[in-house]
Amino acid sequence: MPIISIKLAKPEFSKAQKEELIADITELLHTKYNKPKQNIVIMLEDIEPYNIAFGGENVEKLRLKGKK
Repeated sequence: MPIISIKLAKPEFSKAQKEELIADITELLHTKYNKPKQNIVIMLEDIEPYNIAFGGENVEKLRLKGKK
């Protein structure tokens, strides 16, 4: 049983986009790797941007820099 865990920096994906992402990943695993759809588990977790960092700066600050 494939278990897929994806962490997303908020607020990048809407509910509809998440549903599409889940459907796309499920279809990929089913068609390419012959996994039964009912056995595929996908977990999406939203992470606050201040809890993710690149090069010592959190994503929240990097996004603010990019808007300037």
